[in-house]
Amino acid sequence: MRPSLLLVALYFVVSCSGSRDTQQEASGGKAPPVDRQLFTSLPASYTGIAFENRVPETQELNAFTYRNFYNGGGVATGDLNGDGLPEVMLTSNLHGNHLYLNKGKFQFHDITREAGVGGKGFWATGVTFADVNGDGLLDIYVCYAGNIAGEKRANELYVNQGVGKDSVPTFKEMAAQYGVNDEGASTQAAFFDYDHDGNLDMYLLNNSFRPVGSFGYRNIRNIRSRLGGHKLFHNDGNGHFTDVSEKAGIFGSEMAFGLGVVVSDVNRDGWPDIYVANDFFERDYLYINNHDGTFSEQLDKQMPYSSYFSMGLDIADINNDGWPDIYTTDMLPEDEYRLRTTSSFESYEVYQTKAKNGFHYQFMRNMLQLNNGNGTFSDVGQLAGVARTDWSWSALIADLDLDGNKDIFVTNGIARDETSQDYIAFLGSQQTMVSATKGNRVDYMKLTDAMSSTKLSSYAFHNNGDLTFTNESADWGLSTPSFSNGASYADLDGDGTLDLVVNRENDTALVYRNNARTLKKNNYLQVKLEGDGGGHNRCARDAADRQPDSVSGARTYSRLPVERRIPFDLRSWRPRQGEVGDRRLAGWTHEHRQGRRRESAHRSEAIGSDCGGGAGSQNPCAAIQGRDECDITSLRAPRERLRRFRSRAADAEDAVDGRSEHSGGRRQRRWA
Repeated sequence: MRPSLLLVALYFVVSCSGSRDTQQEASGGKAPPVDRQLFTSLPASYTGIAFENRVPETQELNAFTYRNFYNGGGVATGDLNGDGLPEVMLTSNLHGNHLYLNKGKFQFHDITREAGVGGKGFWATGVTFADVNGDGLLDIYVCYAGNIAGEKRANELYVNQGVGKDSVPTFKEMAAQYGVNDEGASTQAAFFDYDHDGNLDMYLLNNSFRPVGSFGYRNIRNIRSRLGGHKLFHNDGNGHFTDVSEKAGIFGSEMAFGLGVVVSDVNRDGWPDIYVANDFFERDYLYINNHDGTFSEQLDKQMPYSSYFSMGLDIADINNDGWPDIYTTDMLPEDEYRLRTTSSFESYEVYQTKAKNGFHYQFMRNMLQLNNGNGTFSDVGQLAGVARTDWSWSALIADLDLDGNKDIFVTNGIARDETSQDYIAFLGSQQTMVSATKGNRVDYMKLTDAMSSTKLSSYAFHNNGDLTFTNESADWGLSTPSFSNGASYADLDGDGTLDLVVNRENDTALVYRNNARTLKKNNYLQVKLEGDGGGHNRCARDAADRQPDSVSGARTYSRLPVERRIPFDLRSWRPRQGEVGDRRLAGWTHEHRQGRRRESAHRSEAIGSDCGGGAGSQNPCAAIQGRDECDITSLRAPRERLRRFRSRAADAEDAVDGRSEHSGGRRQRRWA
């Protein structure tokens, strides 16, 4: 049960960080050598990325006065100037955003001022690169939140004006002109063409303003809120977006605490669907595209249960059967000590009341929802060994070691142990309340300083190819304890492997070099998708890839979530016996098709029509937000191991770790 507090002003939740204005040139010296680890953390003195998301606690701004104080900043990667190398942008909560020009060989230069993308200087959250106007140049959309109101919290859209001196792209802020200067507490935006008109539309993920405890158990999901709810904006194709949320069937209630959104074609019908991760008591949303400009929300019909404190998520085919699977992160600790000292449980009655009121069955742990291919999903997170990663944020699914199987990377950690049961007892004591209050004034710093702080190591789950994963964070060089939040992967040096960039709170951002090409003998093919120059989707976002299934002869289908270069392991893409090569087809949402034949390993190849002129051209349509995974494999994995899972969404599971989940299983991390 939650402790009753005497201070109405005391309430917790989570949020985003800030950054110190640091500028450091890349040294240009010798790169750190490759050791036996898959990743090498490159120092800021070498890369030039000396970004720090500093979020100092003050009497006026802290976790009591702003519930999302510790959520951290975001990161995006993408080729903004068309030279084939992805740039890096990191957002800050208190000190302005920073954009870094990729000069090659992991050398970066801070071009924030020249590019004109420094931002408002207060509480930037997620950042997305997308070609919103179809001119072949990637633009930048920045989300804002914080305990401020009005225009100061309005999101920004930086439209790419082209490349100037020294290969530096410049931008013009035009969110108001485009109609996307939303003033809600935004977390992230996803751009995709939901109606197949060739223009990139936008799903905007917002987080509620209201204290969590103020809602009770009443379901107000169908009551719209102008600022508090999620939104879908239609790209009108004339430099303007229109809010079509209600018409399209998108929930817009102020009880939605959005922390993650991913677009993918989960049912393989050729149309993009949407998965939304909601924090707290509100369940997640799974929007299925109806092909007519509307969506049907079907999570409770397709999943028997979901994560409770859903935070980060990603969608990719983890077992190479051609069907996109869904991974959401939560807060369940792997360590038994932290589990017992930072968790508490709701009563059975409260759990059932929430379920009866339409909040579905939710459990506090990561979920790996395996796509059954029949409109239902089965959670295999515990079987797979990926259910416990503690207080988690970003989730990235990609083939990090080029073995043909997609791995999972999870960032985690929060600057203060908000859910410490000792701290909750401390807050609940009469002595604490008396000592922390003087008249009408609360000494928030005294209460904040009493909280402990525990850095955590990120998780890097290696896909074993049999629906199980092994945490290789230490062996792969990714176990540095910290408070890591936003993350992105991209091929920063063009060697065919996916590197990582991590935005950390109160610490320098991490740039990890992937050493797979040096340590392993695996091959890769790098593909650059190019859209139709006559439309507004020249970067081929929402392109689809089809290939012959090497077992059944049928065609598998995977949706590419964003435009980018796609390196992937050739071992998962072999011709049938007796064939010389594989024929690959790339399809755009407006049914434009072109094919290429694969002939050799280690090739870079362009697929498209007139978005740059060919394979050797310099085209900006590359990696967005680091989402470079292939998501396209042909071998159909055996499903015998899944026969014991339900074939349809029905009742919630009976037990977890030998304990009844019907007792709640909630980690009480916020108060209201």
